[in-house]
Amino acid sequence: MEQWTDEQLVEQVRQGNQDAYRILVNRHKNYIFSLIYRMLKHRETSEDLSQEAFIKLYRFLDGYQGNAKFTTWLYRLTVNLVKDYQRSKGQKINETVLDKVKGWFAKRSEGPEEQAELKEKRYLVQSLLSSMPEKYRLILYLYHYKQMSYQEIATVTNLSLKAVENRLYRGKIMLKEKWLEVNRDE
Repeated sequence: MEQWTDEQLVEQVRQGNQDAYRILVNRHKNYIFSLIYRMLKHRETSEDLSQEAFIKLYRFLDGYQGNAKFTTWLYRLTVNLVKDYQRSKGQKINETVLDKVKGWFAKRSEGPEEQAELKEKRYLVQSLLSSMPEKYRLILYLYHYKQMSYQEIATVTNLSLKAVENRLYRGKIMLKEKWLEVNRDE
């Protein structure tokens, strides 16, 4: 059962197979926790909401129709849970930024100096992204860090495909401009 796809496991859970649910939880618990932690930056709350996300998963699994990948559906369920939590606490809804941008800072086995420089660049990218408007930051995060397709991002964010394309394009331009302001020699 461990080799089954998420969709196969979902079908088994619907038929009452508790082992299939356990496998789904184990397969996605780190992903869900890290997503929530990136949004809230609070470990205990993230742990609590992770458990709540899996309770909601079980409760609303019949709502998963297979139109999108299971991970996209689970991601959306989790993001909505965190946004509801933030609203209930009166917090401003925010997303954390990329800790790397796809293709910019590929991991290489380099010496300590190169690794320190790489770490510094990643931190700079995070800082630059954190200063961007949320609507661009979220799209860049989903596209580069989570490597979601435009369609998946549209599904998760409830935006049209065109809006996703526009925000990604504008976000990349904005990030590049910010990068060049700080690194004029590049």
